[in-house]
Amino acid sequence: MFARSIAMFVRTFKEFIRNRAVLFWTIAWPAIWLVLGSVVFTRGTPEEWLPQMKGSITITMIGFALMTSGMGNLAGCIGRDKERGIYQKIASMPVKAWEDALGRLMGILTFALFGSVLVLIVGFVMGAKFGGGVIDVVQCIGYAILMLLSSAGIGVIFGSLVKSEGAAINIGVGVTVLTASISGMFMPYSGLPEVLQRFSELYPPSAAISSILYILQGEFFAGYNPLTLEHTVYAIISSLAIFILCLIVYKQKLWAYRL
Repeated sequence: MFARSIAMFVRTFKEFIRNRAVLFWTIAWPAIWLVLGSVVFTRGTPEEWLPQMKGSITITMIGFALMTSGMGNLAGCIGRDKERGIYQKIASMPVKAWEDALGRLMGILTFALFGSVLVLIVGFVMGAKFGGGVIDVVQCIGYAILMLLSSAGIGVIFGSLVKSEGAAINIGVGVTVLTASISGMFMPYSGLPEVLQRFSELYPPSAAISSILYILQGEFFAGYNPLTLEHTVYAIISSLAIFILCLIVYKQKLWAYRL
């Protein structure tokens, strides 16, 4: 039943691993920023705060890697197949839209996990430390999944609407960098103007990152409490809504021939 999904998963993952641009934006770029942040941006920080500060930078860079995987890499993957005429070729094959989508999502999830582990290792090497116990880690995994779903949803929409692979990747990475910059990933939440603080709270990927920061590092590093009932419900619903919307757009634009 899942054979076609597994085949698409293997194909998607191999393409990510072989693509140098994908490896750079998903692994090298966050790792470079992590090293710079740990060495340069922590100057003047009291010694006892350094490990937690470096841990916070590590979390945000893992979040950036997840966002890039979903918005840039997945968008490019879909755009590439559009350019190659893959969707026209499989029109005559017994492949269903959900099988294709599931395989691609499994591929991006596995690759994002691979990239996150490598960035986490760099964080540990730089001296990052995290708080929390087993239950806290489980909560963080849940928020990371929400972040990946919302980011992948945005990426699928870009890939479905844009005509070429290059345009899809450029738009996806551009939106990732822009929204990360204005939502507090590259600067403290407290340093953002009020309008951008509201954006940070409402933008699903940054809301998920703030929740992880709050759980593992505390409110000081998150900037606010994102774990209120209202905000938690909003984070879940908004992430799932974006993902459902992407599936609708994906099927209408690329699988219109299916009943």
